Amino acid sequence: MVLVANDWKIDALIVISTLCILLFYKIKSIYLYFEKKNIKYVKPKFLLGSEPDGVLFKIHITKSWDRIYKQLENEKYGGFYQAILPMLMIRDPEYINVVLKTSFEHFSDRVFLVDEKTNPLDQHLFFIRGKKWKYIRSKISPLFSQVKLKWMYEEIEKCANIFDECINELADGKDIDMKELLARCTTDVIASCALGVEPQSLKDPNSEFRAIGKEFFDPNKKNQIIGFFRFSMPRVLLFFKIKTVTEKIKKFFLTTTEEILHQRRSTGLVRKDFVHLLLELKEKGTVQIDTKETDKNEMHDESTKENIELTDNLLAAQSFVFFLAGFETTSTALYFTLYMLAKHKDIQDRARKEVQEVKAKYGQLTFDSLKELKFLNNCISEAMRLYPPLGVLNRECTKDYTLPDGTFIEKGMNILIPTYSLHRDPKYFPEPTKFKPDRFENPPVNGTYLPFGDGPRICIGKRFAEAVVTTILARSLDKYEFDVSPMDKHEDVIKLNPRVLTSTPYQGLLLRIHKLNGAN
Repeated sequence: MVLVANDWKIDALIVISTLCILLFYKIKSIYLYFEKKNIKYVKPKFLLGSEPDGVLFKIHITKSWDRIYKQLENEKYGGFYQAILPMLMIRDPEYINVVLKTSFEHFSDRVFLVDEKTNPLDQHLFFIRGKKWKYIRSKISPLFSQVKLKWMYEEIEKCANIFDECINELADGKDIDMKELLARCTTDVIASCALGVEPQSLKDPNSEFRAIGKEFFDPNKKNQIIGFFRFSMPRVLLFFKIKTVTEKIKKFFLTTTEEILHQRRSTGLVRKDFVHLLLELKEKGTVQIDTKETDKNEMHDESTKENIELTDNLLAAQSFVFFLAGFETTSTALYFTLYMLAKHKDIQDRARKEVQEVKAKYGQLTFDSLKELKFLNNCISEAMRLYPPLGVLNRECTKDYTLPDGTFIEKGMNILIPTYSLHRDPKYFPEPTKFKPDRFENPPVNGTYLPFGDGPRICIGKRFAEAVVTTILARSLDKYEFDVSPMDKHEDVIKLNPRVLTSTPYQGLLLRIHKLNGAN
C-alpha cells in the first residue's frame, strides 16, 4: 500500500513537471513573437514582461510604458510584453491617426473582455465591443449635444454654488488637499445631470454615492490585481469568473437604476437627461441590427443579424460607467489644474483677469460665456497634457490590417497608444515638463494630444467634462486666490501613485486658499 501511494505521488509529480515544462516553452515561444515578425521590440524578463517595475507596481504603469516609449525612440511603432501579453506600441502621430480614425473599422474595440453573467456592470460603453457598442453609443450621444449641455448648465451651477460655500469656509490660509472636496463636487454634478438625483455629497461627505465612488477607486491589493489582469491577461478574469466589483457596488447600481427608472415611469416626469434615454431604450426591449460587411478581398457579401437585448443590467451598466468615470476624470482635471495655477501665480492672475472681463461683459458667468474663456481653457488643456486622467489608450485589431509601411498586423493584436509619453515628447511639446498654457494658442500636431482619445471612440462626455471643469474653475478664480503650501514637497514632475491606474499623486497636493478683496 505504501508503494502504491508513492507511485501515485511520483505520477502526479511527473504530470505537474511536464505541464510546467510545456508552459515554460509556450511562454518562451510567445516571447519570440515580435522577433519572428521582424518588428523591433523591448526584450522581456520571464513572466514579468518588458518593464517589470510597472507590473510589480514599483512605479506607475504609465511611467513604465514611458520607459518603453523611450527605448523605441525613432521607431514609428514597436513591440513589448505586458507580462506575457504581446502588445504593439504606436508612437508616430500619423500611425496613431490611422488606428484611431482613418482605419477605425480595423481597430474599433478595446482589449477588455466582458462576462455579463459574472459582472453585469462591465457591459458598459467603455468595455463593450462591436455592433453592441456602436448601437449603444449612437443612442447615448444625443445627451451631449450643445442644446442638452446648455440645459445641464443649470444643474452644474447649483452644484457650483454649494462648492463655493464649501471653499468659502476653507479660505483661511490653512493647508488643504482639495482632492476629496473636488471629488464630492463632481459626484454631485454627475449624479444630478445624469441620473436626476441629488446625493448632496458636498454637504454630506458620507453620502452613499460618494462612499461607492471611494470604494471603487480604492487602491487596495484586490483592485490592483484585477486592474492588472483586466489589461494584461483579460481571459484569466473570464476563465476563473472573477468578480470585478464588490457585491455592494453591484447591488447599489442595479437597485438605484431600477428605482430611478420606476420612479420616472410612475410619476410621468419627463426630463431630457441620461435616465430619459435609458427609459427610451428599455421600451425597445430587444433590437435587431443588420451587421452586413463586405470583405474587400472577396466577391461576396456576408450578412448576419444580431439581436441586442436591452436588459435592466445593460442599462444599469451605462449609469455605472457614466457616473464613476465622469466624476473621477473630471475631479482629476480640476485637481491638477488648480495646483498648476497655484504654482504659477502669474498665469493664475492672467486667467482670473480673463474670467472677470468675461463676467463683466455678460453680467455673470453663463454657459455661452464659457467659450470666451480661451486662456483658462488653455490652462486646463495644459494641465491635462501634463497629467491626463488615463495615460494610455488601447485598441484591439479586429480585422487583419497592413500598416502604411507594409507591416502586417493580424487580428487580435493588442495596440497601445502612450498618451502620457506623447504629451511629454519634446518633439511635439518643447520644454515638456513646464506649464505653458500659451502653447495651446495653436492646435497641437494631430495625434499628439489625446486626453480624451480621438476618433469614433473619443470620450463621449468630453464636452460635458470641459463645461464642468471650466465652470468650477472660473467661479473659483473670480472669488479666491490659490497658493501652494510651503509644506508642499513635490518636484517639477509629480510622482504618481503606482497602485492606481488613473493619474493620482503619491502624496496630496497641498494648497492655501484666500478670499479676494471685494469678492461676493
